Amino acid sequence: MTLYDALYGQEVEPILFRHEQGAMHAAEGYARVSGKPAVVAVTSGPGATNIVTGLTNAYMDSTPLVAITGQVATSIFGRDGFQETDIPGVVTPITKFVYQVRKPSEATAAFKTAYEISILGRPGPTLIDLPRDIQIAAAPEGEDRIVVNREKFIPPPPDPDKIRIAAKYLAEAKRPVILVGGGVLWSGATPEVLELSKLIYAPIVSTLPGKAAVPHDFPLYMGPAGMHGRAEADAALANADVILAVGTRFSDRTWGRFKELIDSVNSGRVKLIHIDVDKSEISKNVKPTVGIVADAKEALDMLLRYVHSSARDQRFMSWLLEIRRKYEEAMAKIADSTPAFHPWKALKVLRAAAPRDTIAVTGVGSHQMWAEIAWEVYEPGSFITSAGLGTMGFCIPAALGAKLAAPNRPVLCIDGDGSFQMTMNNLSLVRDYNLPIVVVIFDNRALQLVKQWQVYLYQNRIIATEFSKRPDFLKIAEAYDIDAVKPESYRDLEIAVARALKNNEPLIVDMTIDSESDIVLPWVKPGDWLTSAVLPQGMDVKLTYEGY
Repeated sequence: MTLYDALYGQEVEPILFRHEQGAMHAAEGYARVSGKPAVVAVTSGPGATNIVTGLTNAYMDSTPLVAITGQVATSIFGRDGFQETDIPGVVTPITKFVYQVRKPSEATAAFKTAYEISILGRPGPTLIDLPRDIQIAAAPEGEDRIVVNREKFIPPPPDPDKIRIAAKYLAEAKRPVILVGGGVLWSGATPEVLELSKLIYAPIVSTLPGKAAVPHDFPLYMGPAGMHGRAEADAALANADVILAVGTRFSDRTWGRFKELIDSVNSGRVKLIHIDVDKSEISKNVKPTVGIVADAKEALDMLLRYVHSSARDQRFMSWLLEIRRKYEEAMAKIADSTPAFHPWKALKVLRAAAPRDTIAVTGVGSHQMWAEIAWEVYEPGSFITSAGLGTMGFCIPAALGAKLAAPNRPVLCIDGDGSFQMTMNNLSLVRDYNLPIVVVIFDNRALQLVKQWQVYLYQNRIIATEFSKRPDFLKIAEAYDIDAVKPESYRDLEIAVARALKNNEPLIVDMTIDSESDIVLPWVKPGDWLTSAVLPQGMDVKLTYEGY
């Protein structure tokens, strides 16, 4: 209360979310659009513990933000005072920096340090714990210095010798592939990635966070790879002889399992070059042939000086593009034969309705995986999702945060009915702060991605994944003074969304999806290798290259 009282009459306007988790996801959306940390201030006890999910989400997706938590007075530490919680102990594993202020003279320095560290090197969340007696104390004359080893957050310059070796491997490769992670976006290395791809004629594949780093109309971009990635992207990674991985942590969701990759690297069949700003990521999951600790932009800039263009057999790229063509044809047939809206086709329609610079945000569930496959990103940073933690309820608050950062850009929240219900209370901010977002609910009355696993991996034993018809989402929208529609055709959907985005007006769309036909494919089942992806019916292709 003392902290907020100090803001009274100041130029700082607090944005009051309806739940602390929502405030955290909004800070993430703000940071991913603006590139700058937002500040989230919450009370002690439950206020502090309610931000743990958001902190973890930000930590896993390398998103900068600063959290300030209230705390009981230092005089009652350890006495189980009202709302006392050891929040530094709780969040230390999921933050870059935590500091509990014990003297008034530390407060300013602690905040400055937290802000700086959140964006230093690999971005991430930081937290300042502020006891009540420190808040109410008189401001001191001086400012104590907070001693922190900043060097551990700053990457070294790229090693020229390792860069030369990497350049040699890329020049000699027959089937080079560039794997782009979220680190490419944070470092601003998109131009370097595109230039390198053109120079060596290498397909670009991304992780789910890396999807936002590459314009999808770049002709050599194959899409995201992994559990619900594009088939051509999975095929590219699985059949490459040199992989340049930039700004990625080698997630199991990208690779399925690591055995084939590790065996190929160890035997020399595949040369793996890994560039990352965080040295702890090098060799954590897969030991690379060449590991380079450096900022992605700096490393790629140096690499471009050593790599020369070379003629390359185009059959590999043609094969990948043929896989793409067959997938699109198969999905079009499936979508046209589906009575209700089909997620794949609905996303195509939404993309056509949305301006090129639209910021798309997703919740978590089958709609998210369909968006990974089908939503096209044209401007870097315009696709926001919860990747590492997979947090349901992410979409609405993150979309509101994105709108705060870019009030003049259209913001589209692609959500599922389950994810929507977890944070829909934050819709009140749409009118309270004039944040007109468009929310499209993929309404299949199920936790569909989990249900898909139950159907295929648990012999159709469906339990705790299906909803009733309640609530009525149109009435929910009315309660928050937001227009809502329930389209009956793809044309209705396109017209309603295009109008709202063009006019910068809020809208909620309740789109009926048939859960029985909502099966997200491709699908690399847990523990399978990329070439074992389950493909949609009618797509008769192998993901193992036999060209040479």
